[in-house]
Amino acid sequence: MANVTPKKWHIRQVSRSEWSDYWLTCPKQNLLQSWEYGAAKEASDSWKPKRLVIFNENSQPIALVQVLTRCLPILGGIARINRGPLLMTDDPKSDVQLMIDLIALLILEARRQLWWIVQIAPEICDSEYACQRLQGLGFSKQSNIAWASSLIDLSLSADELYERLNRRWKRALLKASGLGVIVKSVELTEKRLANVLRSYSDLQKLNKFVGIDTRLIKEMSKSKSADWDFNLFVAELVTESSLKEEVGYRVTIRNGNTVLDFLVSTNEKGRHVGANSALYWHAILQAKESGCRWFDVGGFNELTPQGISDFKRGLNGTPYKLIGEWRRWFWS
Repeated sequence: MANVTPKKWHIRQVSRSEWSDYWLTCPKQNLLQSWEYGAAKEASDSWKPKRLVIFNENSQPIALVQVLTRCLPILGGIARINRGPLLMTDDPKSDVQLMIDLIALLILEARRQLWWIVQIAPEICDSEYACQRLQGLGFSKQSNIAWASSLIDLSLSADELYERLNRRWKRALLKASGLGVIVKSVELTEKRLANVLRSYSDLQKLNKFVGIDTRLIKEMSKSKSADWDFNLFVAELVTESSLKEEVGYRVTIRNGNTVLDFLVSTNEKGRHVGANSALYWHAILQAKESGCRWFDVGGFNELTPQGISDFKRGLNGTPYKLIGEWRRWFWS
């Protein structure tokens, strides 16, 4: 593969059914490259997705990529690629060079499509070598903080997953159980979604963060397919009078073989009784039971508050950090 030049490869836009078939062949998948995410971005924010598959010189598919495009006055066409391309191989030794070659081919596609600005946050782990290669392709590094997270291997047994938790996590789960916290999966209704969004909005105001656009959340919640689940979990607290009070929500999204921890909101009482930990643990076990391979803890980096970082690290997943945002202008 290292001796193959991108000029011998070609790109083709594919249909929904073709994309779904190719998607299943990718060992690692992520939310931002899913068909459903592109559709939600188009409905909520007017980005037009293009789904492309890249073929080698033997017409064999080697990667897929979802490009979000938009035409702006004066600037013209712009394109964004978030966490792509996705490879249809799982050979870490050749991944970086292969990804660079794929991006080089996408540059040619950008010229053909008249995309004058291309911004890419590729699915490449951070390294000096990869940075140098992207610079060699004419990209400049942006100041955005790179995505970093960790993956939990769901091929482990439930007991093995529990043993990997640190002491703080185990204490939190015992506390939540002892105080009467019960977590259950519930059907996503309009009323439920409204409650989640209201709770999430309150949390945004309390902690003064921007978070996820509610329009995007609503559009993603509408998606239904064999490769996609929008999962809602509710934490209830059983009171002394045997009444059940909802004290927290958690949403995860399954896309292919990976489940992403998407958003969480707990009220003051929920935080006091450890509902957040109980919700998280239930979501991990549900992802395993559904047959998924990976659980992505939802991102944390150097700007993440210490408490949240410690909380996610306590799950003892495998950490990863991507190379960040890069931009190239095409004026000729």
